Amino acid sequence: MTISPAFQPSQAKAMGLLGAINPSWEDIDYNQLHVKLKIIAGSFFFFAFVYLLCHILSSFLKTYNGLRLKERIFWNLAIVRATFGVFCTVVGIWALWWDQELKKDVVFATTPTSFFAICTTIGFFLFECSTLLLSDIIFRKVSILLNLHHWLSLVGYSLILWVGSTHYFATNGLILEMSTPFSALCWVLLKCGRADTRTWWLNQCVLVHTFHLRSVLEAFFWMETYRHWDHIWADMPASMFISFYTELTLVSFVMTPYWTYKKSAQLFNPIDWNFQDAEKTKNTNGAAKKEK
Repeated sequence: MTISPAFQPSQAKAMGLLGAINPSWEDIDYNQLHVKLKIIAGSFFFFAFVYLLCHILSSFLKTYNGLRLKERIFWNLAIVRATFGVFCTVVGIWALWWDQELKKDVVFATTPTSFFAICTTIGFFLFECSTLLLSDIIFRKVSILLNLHHWLSLVGYSLILWVGSTHYFATNGLILEMSTPFSALCWVLLKCGRADTRTWWLNQCVLVHTFHLRSVLEAFFWMETYRHWDHIWADMPASMFISFYTELTLVSFVMTPYWTYKKSAQLFNPIDWNFQDAEKTKNTNGAAKKEK
């Protein structure tokens, strides 16, 4: 696979999501390395600030203070992920329904919005992967699927930014994070002992449905691959081809089906899958107290 001279990376100047917020942001040269690094760093520190703010505000809650250290870290990360999920949902909806520039060339088309979204995503995954790594080292327990998803995403989006290709799939693909806010709310409500409420049940129903929608969107990306296969095969850089379709295959046939099953099972059996050992300990202690 080689890059055809007819399809060289170019930054579209048409009005996009950034332009709708502030027209001057459309005039920034997002191909400049220092611009990319500033957005990535800004994203990293923004999500670090959200984490710290969440910890400070949650410290006033009795439920939060009663959690183990690892659970408190997970609580704060859940809020950070929910914040990122809202951002991704907005950008993904824009890319799917309103953006017309990226559709013109699924391999090389770029826009100011796509550059900003990809840099922000890299900043988020840098923060997420750093926190996960420290947590796994400290607590000596690794979530293989979660780490695989996040590290592949960090490498994949970094490669997209470096090569300057596949912005179409990368920006549209952000909408897959639409499940994250509902997943975070599900876990927080569980920790607050609200699993028997209508609020938790409705949120869980929406969460399961978002995973169904993820499968529909993943099928759409495979359909887009089929429609543009000649261009993708002939012109997409080999590194991007391998990275993107490895991730899409794993997400479509392993991650999303597995998470859909887990969240569907959780709808009828509200258990915290992440900290089952804590639940067992809590139940054991409760039983012991009753015997006394």
